[in-house]
Amino acid sequence: MNSKVETSQKTNIDKLIYLFKSKDFKSALNLSDKLLEIYRDNTFLLNFNGIINLSLENWQNALLAFKKTLKQDNKFIEAYNNLGVTYSHLGERDKAIENYKKAIELKKDYASAYNNLATQYDDFGEYSIAIQNYTKALKCNPEHLNAQNNLIRLLNFYKTDQSEDNSIIKANNKIQRVYPNIHSFKDINTPNVSKFIKECNEIIKINLKKTIFLETQIHKRNGENLNCDRHKKVFNKHNIIPKYCFGCFKVQIELKEVSQLIKIFFIFKHLKLPNDNIRKCFIELRESVNGNYKALIYCSSVDEAKIVSELTNVYLKKFLKNFKLDIKRGCTEFDFSFPGYKDVKKINEIVYDEEWNKKEKLIDIEIANGSQRGKKKFSRSINDITLSEVLIINNWLTYAKIIGDESYQKISSNFIFSDHISRITNKLESKFNYK
Repeated sequence: MNSKVETSQKTNIDKLIYLFKSKDFKSALNLSDKLLEIYRDNTFLLNFNGIINLSLENWQNALLAFKKTLKQDNKFIEAYNNLGVTYSHLGERDKAIENYKKAIELKKDYASAYNNLATQYDDFGEYSIAIQNYTKALKCNPEHLNAQNNLIRLLNFYKTDQSEDNSIIKANNKIQRVYPNIHSFKDINTPNVSKFIKECNEIIKINLKKTIFLETQIHKRNGENLNCDRHKKVFNKHNIIPKYCFGCFKVQIELKEVSQLIKIFFIFKHLKLPNDNIRKCFIELRESVNGNYKALIYCSSVDEAKIVSELTNVYLKKFLKNFKLDIKRGCTEFDFSFPGYKDVKKINEIVYDEEWNKKEKLIDIEIANGSQRGKKKFSRSINDITLSEVLIINNWLTYAKIIGDESYQKISSNFIFSDHISRITNKLESKFNYK
């Protein structure tokens, strides 16, 4: 190849990479296809063409591109990993696992392949095997963000004593041994909560040198799948409320201080409800939604929500101040398009339009023909407090400090500050009116 051809090829590849990084995937695909007409055996271009097709959810085209790559070079490690990802999207789990293992066979320290292999087992609830592979990924690359976050999340559903040499598991297990300091409702007070968080943070600081955990919501799951991703897809694409959501009600608690949000986290841990309802605590990061600190309990009828509200209110009045308790229907975003929808007094006024069922069916066909990756088994949250939950509480404390809620100091002034949460919160600065 002469120098002019080499220069032209490099220029085009640089442009291709630029288009891809700019998320202009269609233009990137057009250029990639044109380059492959000229350099049809170039393994870099073949593999990159597959990656672009993956980004466009063209699963079969991606499959073909990665297979062509490996036909040209059967030791192209990344292509095996990418082929595994493609098979995962196609729902062919065994073939995905086979290709991840092939990539690892060729490169023993391939962290991303170990992480991808782990997610296959994780999605199907085979947590012990998933943990083994997440920990291998982190041995290869201790700063692998996806492997870190995936392992931390998994420990919300599965208790393990394996891999004590893994710092995440070690920190998680030590935190769970601290937990008995708050073992009933009567122990939920500011000094105990503060002591607990400080002890946990010391464990984290000693065991975890660099961990970035991005979650801001703490869930207590009962194993039921509310299928919210599907329902949001229906709403976002067609601006209609799914039929299921007309039977979804929430007991919503709004709070003024982060110290109160942390207390309600402990209340939710101990709160016994007739149907073991799903519940969550979170900071409000949606720019268009008012409020800073919220907690929700999901119910399947107004009557159930009333019972749950009464049971919950007994404990809220004992341990919290300045809170607001309401019963609402569905997601907040639905009320923007259908004003009054969330008001339980109007449940007979805003009702499901049976014509919407046709659009729901279209979404179900789209989902069935789309990616099959990540269709996780929904497991019940374990009762113990986890590393994940403590890290999220530190994210809440970061948020509180940024918005000027000085109640964070009642819990800890020396918490684990999150630069990630700080960046997000500062972008929402115009929303805050903290008093």
